[in-house]
Amino acid sequence: MLTWTNKPHPPAGATTLIISLGILSTPAELLSMLGAIIFITVLGWGLNLLLGTKPATGK
Repeated sequence: MLTWTNKPHPPAGATTLIISLGILSTPAELLSMLGAIIFITVLGWGLNLLLGTKPATGK
């Protein structure tokens, strides 16, 4: 959907702010965020393979 509308990915910016502002302060919180990012990335990659979609190319 974001590719079709040529819009940025807001959660990516939010994740950057969460880390840079120090909202997550303990190692457990940072590992939890890292685990969530890895999980979503692997899930998206797997769904793209399963559905036969191609990743967006930068224009």
